[in-house]
Amino acid sequence: MDILHLTYFLEVAKYKSFTKASKTLHVSQPSISKAIRTLENEWDTILFHRNGRSIELTDAGIALLPQIESIIEQFHLLEEHIQDTHNLKGGQLALGIPPMIGSTFLSPILKDFLQKYPQIQIKVNESGSTLIAENILDGKLQCGFVALPLPSSINSNKLQTYIFNNEPLQIVMRADAPLANKPILTIADIKDSPLIFFTENFSLYYTILSYFQQNGYQPNIVAHSDNWDFISEMVKSGLGIGMLPMHICQRLDHREFATIPLEPALPWILALIWKDDPLLSMPTRLWIQHFKMKIKPNRNE
Repeated sequence: MDILHLTYFLEVAKYKSFTKASKTLHVSQPSISKAIRTLENEWDTILFHRNGRSIELTDAGIALLPQIESIIEQFHLLEEHIQDTHNLKGGQLALGIPPMIGSTFLSPILKDFLQKYPQIQIKVNESGSTLIAENILDGKLQCGFVALPLPSSINSNKLQTYIFNNEPLQIVMRADAPLANKPILTIADIKDSPLIFFTENFSLYYTILSYFQQNGYQPNIVAHSDNWDFISEMVKSGLGIGMLPMHICQRLDHREFATIPLEPALPWILALIWKDDPLLSMPTRLWIQHFKMKIKPNRNE
């Protein structure tokens, strides 16, 4: 079995044609036909039904297709890994960042990283935690930042996680609101209050929604946003209350806002995640190492 033979198999399966596969691969049609016959002889299995010009995968071919795709993908990753090893400071890093984390936190870390590894190109993709995790699993991103827990639809067993922040959410309201003088608030206290909520792209959406539902309530959502500043501005205008991380609340003007702990506490957990794969690209490995060195786990409770 040869990796080229497997590549030829995938192209023929894709186009259902030896002729089209030949043009795409820039390889003669007889060479491709010979490679497929070699595979069939080695495996004692017919991979394609050949009816004149019509080419279709057999049941065996259909069953083997995803495994062969996986082998080819792993081979390409191995090639990239070997290339990265020859050029430790080169390559590209595709990084997912949710808007909630903010540029002020990451900018200095990214700056230091690029100064240390100037030949690495960083491509930043800004989106919610759920989409970042999906893109990492699909190979569209190499690593990214998320809020935990991730939705159950994400296969977290295939991800590595470095938790670096754990702090409680607090209730944010106008300083003149009826509940503003309370030292703590429970979910029962705010169950009917109009709530400025996160969008479904954010893990916090599901975390807070589950928090309400576990206590037998449904949040009274009046608006959605994925931006801290916009949420606080809507709270300031009297549209409703918000739920923001403690460090965000500490930045607010307490002449205008009241920020009150929630009991029991609802944590906001941040993590750097990447695919659980021994063949991570060198830029990914260097970034993980750099971030861990710069940011140690903390708990603001």
